[in-house]
Amino acid sequence: MIRKKVMVGMNIFVALFGTYFAWISLHYVAAHLYTTYCVPGTIMGFILAPFTATMPHCQGLRWIVYYGGSSINSMWIMLGMWLSKFVTPIEPQ
Repeated sequence: MIRKKVMVGMNIFVALFGTYFAWISLHYVAAHLYTTYCVPGTIMGFILAPFTATMPHCQGLRWIVYYGGSSINSMWIMLGMWLSKFVTPIEPQ
């Protein structure tokens, strides 16, 4: 009985937060990969940046960084809205 409740709770947690955890992980990894492979911090990296930034893997990493950040931002907005309902309860008139 307890095991079933734990499994149900874990399924709810994964359903609610799994997508956001995946976006956070992808965003973190893609940001580090982009700076390593697409714009390395060397003089040659600076010179080659116009060429490497247009490569398909760099465009894909940039997409993940952009939309991952947007998803994380939306997560914080939704959390703030959810928490605000406890701070300012709406009373019926």
